[in-house]
Amino acid sequence: MARPGEGGRSFGGGGFGGGRGGNREDRGERGGDEGGGRGRGFGRRKVCRFCADKTLKVDYKDQGQLKYFLTERGKIIPRRISGNCALHQRQVATAIKRARMLAIVPYTVAST
Repeated sequence: MARPGEGGRSFGGGGFGGGRGGNREDRGERGGDEGGGRGRGFGRRKVCRFCADKTLKVDYKDQGQLKYFLTERGKIIPRRISGNCALHQRQVATAIKRARMLAIVPYTVAST
């Protein structure tokens, strides 16, 4: 009769390890803090450009300003990358969608 926890299967490792085995010391070159993954330090906190400079306003007619918040494929850049606050990220997303409807900004970039 199998013990509880084994279940008669031979997956190896057991528990929540996923069967990969090995400790942190066994990782070799991949281990360490500079490799990325969990626990890496963050750089300087990004500040919302609209909150920092009160004269700037989100405007759907300003194509140059909206291009800063779009990828080269035409996708809206998330706020964790752009550094916008939640309020201004919503305003930027709405402005981009309005500009797309008026053909100021493309929906997608045509791939050849």
